Amino acid sequence: MSDQTWRNAINNNPIHHSIRQFLNQFPLKTYRSLLRPRELDCPRLYIWGRSTKNSFDQECVKWQVFLKFSKCDFDTEISNEPLMSPSGKLPFLVLTTGENLVDDGIEKFISDRYSEQFVSLSNEQQADSQAYIALADTKLRNALLARPELVDSMFEWVTILRIIFIFATISHKFYVSHYSKPLDKILFHQYKNLAIKELLTRKQALNGEEIYQEAAEALQSISVAFGDNDYFFGRLPTFIDAVIFSYIHVMLAIQTKELISLVQKHSNLIEFSKRINNDYCLLEF
Repeated sequence: MSDQTWRNAINNNPIHHSIRQFLNQFPLKTYRSLLRPRELDCPRLYIWGRSTKNSFDQECVKWQVFLKFSKCDFDTEISNEPLMSPSGKLPFLVLTTGENLVDDGIEKFISDRYSEQFVSLSNEQQADSQAYIALADTKLRNALLARPELVDSMFEWVTILRIIFIFATISHKFYVSHYSKPLDKILFHQYKNLAIKELLTRKQALNGEEIYQEAAEALQSISVAFGDNDYFFGRLPTFIDAVIFSYIHVMLAIQTKELISLVQKHSNLIEFSKRINNDYCLLEF
């Protein structure tokens, strides 16, 4: 996914980097440690989340599920603080060697180390997988970012910038709730504007009906391609299953009737989501 996305913009927020630069000046003097830090017994995934080991963030859910598919023995740690990551972003995976992985690095680690847990895809299947992942990362993501019923095609784009979006609301409630005032309010408004900016990079005008229609068409295409299979390409899950599940799970968990109605039109996707949740995750929002 592009570095210009709202999610990556959160991780690359200038306020976070200013804090990081300030904190990097400390401690002024480091004394020899009397005890060595405890080494990890298994990889640890640091995620956005609340009191449980589950995440409200689509990217985090994707990697949680893909790690579950691989049968990798890993821990999950609620962080809510991108500055914890050497790369400055969440989620990130720390290996027992101390190596820090994000994004494609996590996928490569899982695919290389646990390849026996996944079916081998043909070139055509790999192309189809990439196409449907791209479809989800645009059309379904747009539906998550925007509250389309609040967007009127007759509004000018300057007016649209003042509209509240679902993910902006979530970021106020979850992403910035651990910050003290007034930093939480400042970050909330920045994240809201970043969500709007991301949408405007993909659409010249924000029309709520159009955004939902495109998401409905994307789900229809995914549902038809999925068919009656247990997973997208047969008997075992692959990366595309983790991606599609993460979107469906969050769309249902947000408890917004418009998003729920989009998914509920496709019984095979509902069953697919339930199957993965029951067999691998037991995730709650």
